[in-house]
Amino acid sequence: MHSYRPFIPQLLTVLVLLVVCRGTVEAVEQRVSFSIPALGVVDQGGKLVGATHYLVVQIDRLPDLSGPQVQFNEGSRAFGNLKGAALSPDWKDAARMAVDAAARAIGEDPRSWLVTVKNVSTAYITDGPSASAVLAVGIVAALRGDTFPSNVAMTGRVEPDGRISEVGSIPEKLQGAAQSGLSLVLIPKGQLRTRDWDVRPLAESLRLTVLEVGTLREAYEKITGRRF
Repeated sequence: MHSYRPFIPQLLTVLVLLVVCRGTVEAVEQRVSFSIPALGVVDQGGKLVGATHYLVVQIDRLPDLSGPQVQFNEGSRAFGNLKGAALSPDWKDAARMAVDAAARAIGEDPRSWLVTVKNVSTAYITDGPSASAVLAVGIVAALRGDTFPSNVAMTGRVEPDGRISEVGSIPEKLQGAAQSGLSLVLIPKGQLRTRDWDVRPLAESLRLTVLEVGTLREAYEKITGRRF
């Protein structure tokens, strides 16, 4: 499960307005940067409520092969006016896995990468691995110069070999996506209908298109519309 410990929920609308999340990529010499939406849940009085936060990522080329280096801007206002939320150890481990998976997917040596991640959220701390799949797709798209559409989000844990594995709280995450104005959500294969839920009627009522994906390659092609 990817979850939040809530801080100031009323800032969500402000975040959506202030955070640049157009899915575009800017390349300046040896640097690329991008921002993408990610889905999670907030515990509000013992009830899980879906929420959207934003990953702001910068990739720099190292002058030597001392990487991959992954750093996290927790509490920093770098890359924008809003502070980055604190991140749990498992969230950071999953982010490092996303970097490795992205490098394998495009056949690039990640030892030349310095990846900086800022999680812009209304939570004071974020945990869980379910943002790792969308982070991996975002890295691949940025390095290939492809666009990550602003109306798309994804939840899932990426494995080293590029498989997308299951995560929790899919119904709540879909509700959070709809409230944030998103229209397409990718989820791990086999999670449209499980022992705990069938989100197909919910998706229809929310006017969301929900697609299952099993691999990083499949997710990339559905999000960008480009061949891997």
